[in-house]
Amino acid sequence: MKSLRFRVLALVAGFGLLTAALLAAILFVSVRGYYVDVTSERAASFAERVLEMHPDLWSTYARDPEAFSSRLREYVLYSPNTGLYLLDDAGRVLASAGEPRDFWRTEAIDLAPVKTAWSARSAEPVFAADPEERGRRCLVAARPIERDGVTMGWLYVAARSASLAAQTPELLRSYAMRAAVKIALTTLALGALLTIAMMALLTRPLIELTRVVEGVRDADFAEGMSGLLVPNCGRDDEVGRLSRTFRETIDRLHLEASRARETDTRRREMVASVSHDLRTPLTALIGLLDTVRIKGSAIRETERTDYLARAADNAQHLKRLTDALNELSRLDSPEFRANPEPIAIGELADDVVQRYMGRAREAGLELAIDYPDGLPLAPVDAALIERALANLLDNALRVTPAGGRVVVRVCPHPGGLRLEVSDTGPGVAAEDQDKVFERFYQAARHRDLRGSAGLGLAIVRRVAELHGGQAGLRSRPGEGSTFFIELPQGA
Repeated sequence: MKSLRFRVLALVAGFGLLTAALLAAILFVSVRGYYVDVTSERAASFAERVLEMHPDLWSTYARDPEAFSSRLREYVLYSPNTGLYLLDDAGRVLASAGEPRDFWRTEAIDLAPVKTAWSARSAEPVFAADPEERGRRCLVAARPIERDGVTMGWLYVAARSASLAAQTPELLRSYAMRAAVKIALTTLALGALLTIAMMALLTRPLIELTRVVEGVRDADFAEGMSGLLVPNCGRDDEVGRLSRTFRETIDRLHLEASRARETDTRRREMVASVSHDLRTPLTALIGLLDTVRIKGSAIRETERTDYLARAADNAQHLKRLTDALNELSRLDSPEFRANPEPIAIGELADDVVQRYMGRAREAGLELAIDYPDGLPLAPVDAALIERALANLLDNALRVTPAGGRVVVRVCPHPGGLRLEVSDTGPGVAAEDQDKVFERFYQAARHRDLRGSAGLGLAIVRRVAELHGGQAGLRSRPGEGSTFFIELPQGA
């Protein structure tokens, strides 16, 4: 099944079963270890009690070897699973509480493990050879039998009841194993309940988010998404962070969709405006050239010169328009980035002003620049700022009548620097002031100015935006205008 609930439930159930199996194995090993320790301690205590009760055990054996086995049988009468043997120091079986084995005559028991444990006085269980069967090992306890300080032999106890294979059924029936099974089942039941609760806790917000995603899929990206409510945004956990991230994603999609529609609208308006603005000079250019072509030699030289000058003027206007369109398109490109470098912006403005001094004198205008000493270096793209300032100066010189004055100022303002271009021209009408920075927009009184393409102020605003600033205007009709660019300190 592909259900998330089923997968998580299966995972938790499998984990519960694995936990139960591991718990049972750990308890089994623990119980077996405890059983071995207890049995080893009992076997050692048994051997020590026999030696304490019969300190002359070796003398007893020496007096009557044949009857000594009967004595050993009496010792293990109430412990049938325990083997009791008398071995010499070489490991040969001298007497046994059980039936003798044929291989005892030729083979000896390896006493190395018990001798090592005895010499180290170790309390750890010792597994050594079982005298009843070749190759089998069992839990043993052995104590030396000494006479006059000399080890004569060993009392060897084989605790066969500690065999894991023999005692597995008993262990399984033990209280510890039953407790392990109960704990395992309880763990599994609690795991299932925890899974159900966890799935309800996790899947409910996911289901709610799924509904929202479906709403986004079916909604209008620019309008319909604005009304979608994303649940759980107030939670302070992973679900809350996911919901807030999704809410921000929806807002970003809505913003980008709105921008895309706005860009498309502006593109349509630009195409219409470009068509209109290009049509006028092209029509005039074609008409002038056709006039010259049709009249030919019949046209007077002065008229020919006038027609060609007007044609050249229209061609220059087309060039300025296409250059401005190309520049604005470059600035609008998503890949375009300003390259700021710390520069003395006052000196940059002074350089631009000096280039326009000749034009100002020819037009009978006064052109001046004003900036205080000690202005901080501004991190700006010099080429872009120079282009924006040139556009403002070009507009100011074009609209200011002879005898007027144009002033360029660079001054600090809260948070950065401000570039101003003030003129004594006719000013901008109140109804035009909010639109002058739009593309292809020209105030009514300026539409007859051949040098204007309606894109210069749009470029100025775009340059300001690329530096994180803004462009603006202060103007009173009949009193002139002040266009400005505000640049933040870290532009």
